[in-house]
Amino acid sequence: MGVNRTYISIGCASVGLLVGFSAFLVWNVVYNQSWTAAMGGLSGVLALWTLITHIMYLQDYWRNWLKGLKFFFYTGAFFSLLAIIAFIVFLSIAITNKESLTSQSFYLSCVWSCMSLKWSIILCWSTHRYHKEFADISILRDF
Repeated sequence: MGVNRTYISIGCASVGLLVGFSAFLVWNVVYNQSWTAAMGGLSGVLALWTLITHIMYLQDYWRNWLKGLKFFFYTGAFFSLLAIIAFIVFLSIAITNKESLTSQSFYLSCVWSCMSLKWSIILCWSTHRYHKEFADISILRDF
């Protein structure tokens, strides 16, 4: 029997959680770059929400709480938009300041904006998939 892809998703989300929060700590404490730390922390929080989504799916909590899945979906969509706006803003600031690729650069904030975008898209995708699965089951249960 093969490995369930939900378990792989849980592993990836756990790694994303650790990397995001470590980026938050490193760029706050060592480099004192608050914008990069904020985007790294946001990436970690979105990975945490994705991890919670997968764990709640395995524990079968979503079957009775489809509104919660919609809330997670809309949260992911909001943070996707926020990450895109942040990427554009950080890239514009880095270009106008003619920054180079250093640890104090806004280009690293762009990288962490992309990581936040990735986790928010994964959150939207997984909640949509779970909602679709449980909505089909609830329709069949009504008959």
